[in-house]
Amino acid sequence: MHAGAKLGQHFLRDEDVLARMASAAVAPDDTVVEVGPGRGALTRHLLQIARQVLAVELDAGLAEDLPRRCGDPQGLTVIAADILQVSLPDILSESSPGRAVVVGNLPYYITSPILRKVLAARHEFRSATFLMQEEVADRVVASGGSRSFGFLSCFCQLQSSPEKLFRVPPDAFEPPPAVHSAVVRFDIAGEPPAAGLLAFLSACFRHPRKMLKNNLAAHYPLPRLNADPCAGMRAQQLSLSELREMWERLEGP
Repeated sequence: MHAGAKLGQHFLRDEDVLARMASAAVAPDDTVVEVGPGRGALTRHLLQIARQVLAVELDAGLAEDLPRRCGDPQGLTVIAADILQVSLPDILSESSPGRAVVVGNLPYYITSPILRKVLAARHEFRSATFLMQEEVADRVVASGGSRSFGFLSCFCQLQSSPEKLFRVPPDAFEPPPAVHSAVVRFDIAGEPPAAGLLAFLSACFRHPRKMLKNNLAAHYPLPRLNADPCAGMRAQQLSLSELREMWERLEGP
């Protein structure tokens, strides 16, 4: 079994898609953190634009071989490590805050943990551009009233402005996945969500088919909760701004 199969990785090989992704993600003079460069197909495109690429690769063999595959460029630094264990501020210590970008073809099974880690380091990055399973991309950008709208939508939209840029078919990868993918760019906001709001939203979507008054019954006095105009609705029926307004009403005096 090769490294890609072991790590749930599908290597992007379509040169047009690679070039399009790199140009959407990176501006000249950027410092780029690339998540999971693999065989370096995207890395080579990033190096044509960026000032520096910090490539974080879990597979030791791929990490060791990456400089050779890219022509041993001066602008490439390879970090043989798990992106979920790396300190992003530490590896970006020589970069100007807010000037770096993060890019990657994300293994499907760790997309959400990587999004959480990058958004937690929001002050380091101007944007993030990720290739991910299209179903997840649709959830990230979904709005209230959509079947795809949920906690992940709220989590990402509170901390960034995500935009689904384009679809990528299975035959653009080696080996081809069983599903379509999509490239999503996140323009990252500078400030974290208000304290308590994410916990509230998590509770709202804990059982998506239940009414909000049932999901939130353990968190607020029942008379206050039942009096709220949105208590009889499901979280998916409301917009993010309406959910935030509900939280402000319930937390208010």
